[in-house]
Amino acid sequence: MQKISNKQYIKFWLLFTLLSLSYWLLCKTIDVYMYTIIGVLSEILWFPMLVLLFLLPIINTYVIFKNKKSLIHYFNLALNLITILIVFLM
Repeated sequence: MQKISNKQYIKFWLLFTLLSLSYWLLCKTIDVYMYTIIGVLSEILWFPMLVLLFLLPIINTYVIFKNKKSLIHYFNLALNLITILIVFLM
């Protein structure tokens, strides 16, 4: 079994952060039920994205306290906070 490197780990969490941001931005800006396939995907993904919405900032904060030298974790946390603001203020 291969060990996941630190770069792969960072890319993994950045991908989840960007997916969460794009999902919530898409759901807040367009009518997802206008197109059937987008509505179905939105209904399937709403609970995992809701979990990620609250779990990712906690994970990123933990990683920031663990690895203080990496700037990408601050970028991830900023994107997570932007996502939370989009969800609750739009």
